[in-house]
Amino acid sequence: MKKLQAKPGYSSQEIDILGVTSCVEVAVKCVDMDRSKRPCIQQIVHELEELEAKLKTMSLAPDVSKTVQRSCDTNILSVDPTMEVRFLFELRKEASCCLQLTNKTGGFIAFNILINENNYIVRPSQGTIPPCSRRYVVVMLRAKEAAPPYMRCDDMLLVQSTGVSQDLGDMNYRELFKTAMGNEVVDVVKLPIAYVTLDQ
Repeated sequence: MKKLQAKPGYSSQEIDILGVTSCVEVAVKCVDMDRSKRPCIQQIVHELEELEAKLKTMSLAPDVSKTVQRSCDTNILSVDPTMEVRFLFELRKEASCCLQLTNKTGGFIAFNILINENNYIVRPSQGTIPPCSRRYVVVMLRAKEAAPPYMRCDDMLLVQSTGVSQDLGDMNYRELFKTAMGNEVVDVVKLPIAYVTLDQ
């Protein structure tokens, strides 16, 4: 039965259930009261090989929705600054600030940052944060040729976060958050953006 042991990286409950139920079905056939209905060793090996191939196919095309974990907790991700993102505005100069994202939970958290990409650059804009740890994000204001009227800025920075079962690596975060939004398991922190000058 070693063929059906879970392989490293399997996190889908659906795949695990299929493996277990298939094993049980094979075992039940092997103890049938009518000996003539019991499968021979060749049939058992064939069924196990087919099952192994099916499990492998399923694992190569993971369902993103299986990665998202439901949580009723709010503010699973702490964002600093907490009130607004401030940039020191100077004509024709870039400005930057740093965000600190803190995972306050015992599980992994995926984050995705939304902002007006015409005005700002974010690095990294998405990723996974391990349990009880922090991640730093740099937000850069692109150089401007003119100051906005009255130094007013209506831009917002949104930090989306959702609990996940493991580090996602290079997974498609947009697809992940699209699925999570549909399942209503995404927390969102909204931070207004402000421009300040040295004489303020």
